[in-house]
Amino acid sequence: MLLDRKAAAPLEKVDPDTVLIDGHATYASLQQAVADYNRVVTAANTIITAKKKATGAADVRTVETALANLQAVKVRHEPEARKACDEYMLAQLEKKAVEDNKANVRRQLDAYTEQVIGRYQDTINNLLDAFNAGFRITGTRHGYPGGVASSSYQILINNTAVDLGDAGTPLDQPSFKNTLSAGDKSTLALAFFLAQLAHDPAKANKIVIFDDPFNSQDAFRQDCTVHKIRKCGQDCAQVIILSHDPHFLRRLWDRLQAYSGERKCLKLARIGLYDTTILEWDVEDATQARYSADLKVLTDYQTEGIGDPRDVVQKIRPVLETYCKLLSPGMFLEGDWLGDIIGKIRTAGAGHQLFAHCDNLDELNDYTKRYHHGEGQ
Repeated sequence: MLLDRKAAAPLEKVDPDTVLIDGHATYASLQQAVADYNRVVTAANTIITAKKKATGAADVRTVETALANLQAVKVRHEPEARKACDEYMLAQLEKKAVEDNKANVRRQLDAYTEQVIGRYQDTINNLLDAFNAGFRITGTRHGYPGGVASSSYQILINNTAVDLGDAGTPLDQPSFKNTLSAGDKSTLALAFFLAQLAHDPAKANKIVIFDDPFNSQDAFRQDCTVHKIRKCGQDCAQVIILSHDPHFLRRLWDRLQAYSGERKCLKLARIGLYDTTILEWDVEDATQARYSADLKVLTDYQTEGIGDPRDVVQKIRPVLETYCKLLSPGMFLEGDWLGDIIGKIRTAGAGHQLFAHCDNLDELNDYTKRYHHGEGQ
């Protein structure tokens, strides 16, 4: 419109109308927006160019690792992950508290064990001295192999410490199994048991059972064992002794003469072929000249066929054992069985009166073994 008016009157002034004014304003605004856009694009291009340049020589693995870390951070702040992390941190705190408490308990246990082991070692060694053992224990220490508390020690023989060893210890290396006799091992085991009982605060309410406590012990140690058993009877509620040796039981019976109202002897008696019962046993009668009585039973059976065969065969071993000990006093221990006696005779060689009869004694030993114990033993 304005252009037409100007063309019709070129020399006259044409005033702009509102349409032209608004259009010019719109144009100016668009021109400013384009300029602003170009500045933003130029800035973005500058950043992109710098980034391209910075990452042009970057290690792909490093970038992937950084990306993975960023993704992990993102996942870490998701609700489920945040809950799991909180639970994990709580578990870590609880674990630390348990470990701290465990360490504290272990320190207390170490301190207590050091005191207890020392007291036990002293008690055991005092008992070994009383038994005239000729050896002591030393080097007691404790540890936690496999997480279980345990203790170990050495045997002191002639001022020489010997390790306990194990099943794999060579025979030419000193250890528990080749430096102590059977009697010494029995004495050591008894000393350990008596030491444990001595330190038991509840022993006054305990019933204590000894099963053949004098195995392979000489007369002195048997007498000492009798004394210790008598002491246990004074300290504990009740003491029960199981033994195959009536003479040892008689020795203990006599030592308890002052407690005649509290002592009792019982025996396992056969009922039929397979059953047994418990009956009172007269230990004094049973140990009165037993050898002579048993020998008479064997003689009567041999010469006249008198006697119960099972009773006769059970008397063969005691008669042979007593005969050998009477024949060679000092050669055999009081607790030696027939098998032990035969072995010592063979070791003595042809100089022993019974060496020529070893094979016959072996046959008798093998034959009578099945009758040596009562039914069910």
